[in-house]
Amino acid sequence: MAKDNYSSSPIGPSKLNMSSKATSSGRHNQLEALRARQSALESTVADLLSQRTSLVDPLSTPSSSEAEETDSRAKTAVETANVKIKSQIRQLQQYNDIKDIGTQLMGLIAEKRGCRIGEVQEEFGINAED
Repeated sequence: MAKDNYSSSPIGPSKLNMSSKATSSGRHNQLEALRARQSALESTVADLLSQRTSLVDPLSTPSSSEAEETDSRAKTAVETANVKIKSQIRQLQQYNDIKDIGTQLMGLIAEKRGCRIGEVQEEFGINAED
């Protein structure tokens, strides 16, 4: 037959039961205190989330007039940039056309003189790299 654990204990069965009951009620009190603390923390978290939402929502969601104004400014900026780009392209095309005409004229002069184009360019102060 198996012995019970209390009879082999040096404290004895009655003292062990009382100690066990005291520990059990202490643990119960700790558990209740922890549950109360958890409830308080959950309440604090809920309050903080509510405050965060009330602070962040107005900042993150611009009004429709602000959104329209931002879109309008962006469209204006894009239009201005496109106008500037088209202007630069036209100027580059004009430059290239003028340069081609100049090169052709120097070629005609060089042909008429019977010399190289490089000599004519030197005469006019133009480097080969220009």
